[in-house]
Amino acid sequence: MTEHTGEGLSPTARESSGILGLGKSGGQRSAEMLAGIRAELMPKPEYVAMTRTAGRIIGNFLLRLARGDHAKLNVVIARPEGFRYLISQILHDKPEAHFVELATGFLPRGWQLAKAFPKLQVTEIDLPEVITEKQNRFQRAKLTLPPNLKMLKADLGVTPLSEVLGTNKADIISAEGLLIYFSLDKIQQIADGVRQALKEGGVFIADMGTKETLQELGKGQARQAIGIFRRNAGNWIGVADDPAHAQALFKAVGYAQVETYKMPELAERLPHVPKPVANATLFVIARNG
Repeated sequence: MTEHTGEGLSPTARESSGILGLGKSGGQRSAEMLAGIRAELMPKPEYVAMTRTAGRIIGNFLLRLARGDHAKLNVVIARPEGFRYLISQILHDKPEAHFVELATGFLPRGWQLAKAFPKLQVTEIDLPEVITEKQNRFQRAKLTLPPNLKMLKADLGVTPLSEVLGTNKADIISAEGLLIYFSLDKIQQIADGVRQALKEGGVFIADMGTKETLQELGKGQARQAIGIFRRNAGNWIGVADDPAHAQALFKAVGYAQVETYKMPELAERLPHVPKPVANATLFVIARNG
């Protein structure tokens, strides 16, 4: 994938070549591919609403390439459900919290949580073109946006999160499938910026790659589908040596407590998620103070 423009933009926002016609940037293409795959595996109205025809076709094609590799297919369900589980665990004790989701793509989790927790304040942030298209898709599907859900347009590689949120700091901030596209140094910059946008005691929930997860994703029937996804979504460079290394990265920028969970480990807490689940990502839960 060759970058063309946008010197000051984040890697997921820069215009680059792609062979599938799903968007001008890796971030757009990733959002479309994941939306298409999710809708094929979880055809709920909100997941179907977040797709367009091209994304569904490519999603179906990638699933066919990966057919038989159930552990990796189950990751598409386990990762967003893992995030929702971790977020909901906090919200049960703090239902009036402010939850901010970064790089939300065409995932309807903010919509789902806003409806499930009416006193929750939900803020979604993504690239302007993604947010505009997402709002249009909700409207076309006649899915009303709850009054406690707000969508903001920003490239956080250009504008600091603290500036986007202003004085309205968050209790929980999540970033699913984002950090792996950034170098470890940049991940620490992002994590530090998130910490500054969190309230005291706030939590940053993210996921990132490790050497073990990349090795796992390079094996099995799904490796060809994963290769096509990577060539269109962007390079995976945010890779820690192991969970201890990932914890150290976050602690080094001021987080008081950092927990990590391998995907299969967290999936055991999710009885409705099909098993087995491949070790495809590392969940990170970092607490501010």
